[in-house]
Amino acid sequence: MTIVAETPAPVVHEPSGLQYAVRILIGCVIVWFVLNRTNRHNPLWALISVITVTEPELGAAFLAFNSRVANTLIGCGVGLLVLYLLGPSFWSILLGIIVSVFICTNIIRVPGSWRIAPVTVAIVMTTSVTGGIPSAGLPAAIERTEEVLLGSAAALLITYVATFLQRHMHRPAAG
Repeated sequence: MTIVAETPAPVVHEPSGLQYAVRILIGCVIVWFVLNRTNRHNPLWALISVITVTEPELGAAFLAFNSRVANTLIGCGVGLLVLYLLGPSFWSILLGIIVSVFICTNIIRVPGSWRIAPVTVAIVMTTSVTGGIPSAGLPAAIERTEEVLLGSAAALLITYVATFLQRHMHRPAAG
C-alpha cells in the first residue's frame, strides 16, 4: 500500500468584499479627482475601468488591464476606420461591431473581456450617427480611451500597492 503525503497548498490571502470595496472606492476617488481637476465632468468610463480592472492578484490585474486597454483601442480604431470609409449609419455600426468581434476573437485573441471592443465601436460610431457628422466619433474615441487608460492604471496601481502591503503585513517575523 502506497501512502501519498499531500503537500498543503500555500495560503493565498484573497481580499474580502470590504477590501474590494475599499480598493474600488480609492480608485474611483482618484479618477474622479483627476478628471475634475482637468475640467472633465463625466468620469463614467474611468469609473467603469476601475471597477473592471480591480483584481485580487497583481497578475490578474495586469491581464485585466491589458485586455481592457487593447480591446478599447481595437474598438476605437475599428469604429473610426469604418466611420471614415463608410460614414455614419446603422449598417456601418453593425459592420464595425462584426469586424471588431472577428478581430478580437480570431486575430488578436487578447484574453479576457473581448466584448469591450464591439461596445466601444457602438459608442464611438453612435455619436456620429445621432449627430449626423462622421467627425463626432473622434472626440468620443479619444475621451473613452483616455478615461479607460486612467481608470485601468489607477486600478492596477491600487492592486500593486495592496499586494505589496499584503505581502509585508503577512511576512513571518524574523527571529
